[in-house]
Amino acid sequence: MQSDKFLLREFVELKYDQTAIREQIEAKKPITLSGCFQRANSLNANKRIYPRNILQREITNYMKLVKENRAVGELDHPDTSVVELKNASHIVRDLWWEGDDVMGKLEVLNTPNGKILQSLLESNVQVGSQKRR
Repeated sequence: MQSDKFLLREFVELKYDQTAIREQIEAKKPITLSGCFQRANSLNANKRIYPRNILQREITNYMKLVKENRAVGELDHPDTSVVELKNASHIVRDLWWEGDDVMGKLEVLNTPNGKILQSLLESNVQVGSQKRR
């Protein structure tokens, strides 16, 4: 299904420590962020509710991309489900379940859009949705 490809396009609660970001930049290490990427059985920012069994199936499929280092994302929500590599800003490095929450870790890429993301983070701009349970 086409809509299944949108499951991981919404960050729910992406949190980061400003000090940790500055330390990563100074040490010339990639910036990594982690948080809740998606939540089962809960209304999301796109006004959808994904049942746990559907989300579990899609996370299992998406983990193949994560393991193959192909789980890249764009800075903003693209109009299509296809991520254009020229627009990539980050790569998902890991996903795991905590209850009904899909938690994850991403790495900011050294690309033009990744540099925009890095600059936003350095300026303490909150990225990701703030939708709560």
